[in-house]
Amino acid sequence: MTRSTPDWFTISEEATSQIMVRISAAVTANDMVPQVKSASMLAHWFVLDTLLLANQANRDGMHANALALTRQCVEAISVIELGICGHPDAEAALLKWDADDLTPGKLRAWLQANLWSNYGSGLWNEPWSTFMREFAGAVQPYAHYGRGLAQWQLRLHRFYDASEPDADMHAIIEVHPRAYDEQKATRITLFHALLAYVLGRIWLAANPADAEFANLMAWLGAALSKSRYLDGHQTDWGQQFWAMVWERGGGTILE
Repeated sequence: MTRSTPDWFTISEEATSQIMVRISAAVTANDMVPQVKSASMLAHWFVLDTLLLANQANRDGMHANALALTRQCVEAISVIELGICGHPDAEAALLKWDADDLTPGKLRAWLQANLWSNYGSGLWNEPWSTFMREFAGAVQPYAHYGRGLAQWQLRLHRFYDASEPDADMHAIIEVHPRAYDEQKATRITLFHALLAYVLGRIWLAANPADAEFANLMAWLGAALSKSRYLDGHQTDWGQQFWAMVWERGGGTILE
């Protein structure tokens, strides 16, 4: 399957349904003990329902709410991964998680130590563990309501860059309930596409013989990597998912 690379939004719509169908089948087919057999399935349902709610909130201009919801998906993905990865010790790790003996951070450390070295690179040439660190870190600041999350409630109309060295910069910002900001909405949708991509790569790592799906994931990854809201050289999503960004000379300015 040879394709040209379209924009990430177009390809993510096509790919997401295929990804979720494969994940759904995988999380219901594991043969773990009854205590945790349904854990990854429940986590998958949680992700699907959370994305449904986040998408609706995002379309309605509730960008902060959408981002807070999206943040909850990151830890659920780790539980999905344990359920479908096929590692011989995954069941034991999931039992520890079920007993509250494995924190989200320690769960990600287990995945890094036991699985991620076999996943290849992320969106660029960075190791999968680096990609996942930045992926999780991008929305970690929005686990609680603070200044950063509150800024997602504002609509940035335009930014004026000072033409004189000592002159002040200024911006026009709209403040009212559900202030829809097209750029904020797009960036949240981008993170949702990244969520789907991560799930697809997790499934592919456990099913490497599916060449057609591997091609689809490569196509999606190439499209996502070209987003102007991601920097493949810095891979610093902690900045690139700040609330206020604008463009200058064709580049994204972070604030």
